[in-house]
Amino acid sequence: MNEKNTITINSAIVYIIAFLLTTIIHEFLHAIIGSFFESNPIIHHNYVEHLSIEHLTTNQKTSIAFAGPLISLMQGILTSGVYFNIRGKSHTWIHLFLLWFSVLGLFNFLGYLMTGFLFKNGDIGKVYGILNTPFWIQIVLAIIAALLLVFVAYKITAPYLRFSYNKKWVENGKSRKNFSFHVLFLPWVIGSLIITILYLPVIALLSIIYPIMSGMIFIFPWQNSDSIKEVSISTNKGIGKLSLLGTGVLILLTFIFKFILAPGIEL
Repeated sequence: MNEKNTITINSAIVYIIAFLLTTIIHEFLHAIIGSFFESNPIIHHNYVEHLSIEHLTTNQKTSIAFAGPLISLMQGILTSGVYFNIRGKSHTWIHLFLLWFSVLGLFNFLGYLMTGFLFKNGDIGKVYGILNTPFWIQIVLAIIAALLLVFVAYKITAPYLRFSYNKKWVENGKSRKNFSFHVLFLPWVIGSLIITILYLPVIALLSIIYPIMSGMIFIFPWQNSDSIKEVSISTNKGIGKLSLLGTGVLILLTFIFKFILAPGIEL
């Protein structure tokens, strides 16, 4: 198999793993905080059902709704710190996971903040509703989130290119854009389609459009990759060989996500 195609498959596998873990961690925090406040939560694969909310105070409801986005923000910040401290020149499967995991955590938080004024059933939208947040504040926060989203997308352009271990793949603008297509853009497209299927059945409109719409920003770093002047290539060719470990982790996580969490677990 063509090495770039293998890189695409590996990156798609890692993307799906990182996305599913981000979702699970996000929902577990909703459930854990709800359990602490005795809301009798039932955690599913992409949402949490709270059976008892009549006794909850405003602060408790806010805490439950904000817990998911907050943990995603922490995930993004902490994981990116780990990635940039250990990456070196050996860009392995683990490094690619850390990069995807950090990016998805940040995008999850910023995406919720950016669309909070539109989707009242989303986490941030619920917070706005509970606190009666003025609409102008919602718009200001949405603009700030959008600007930060673009900034993060710009900053991740080069890191994905550094997984190239062949100098020819990143020697000019055209080749860099082609490599970014294989390691970043195409994995998002493939991964989003698979995740959308795993998200079924549809519980809410937002839950089914989120897997695809949340990654539209990845078009920017892909298109921007031809502007990167210098790329430090990787010394590790492992990303060009199909990862059996990654495949095994994906199968296990998919089983847990679809057949254990989807039916629901009461905490």
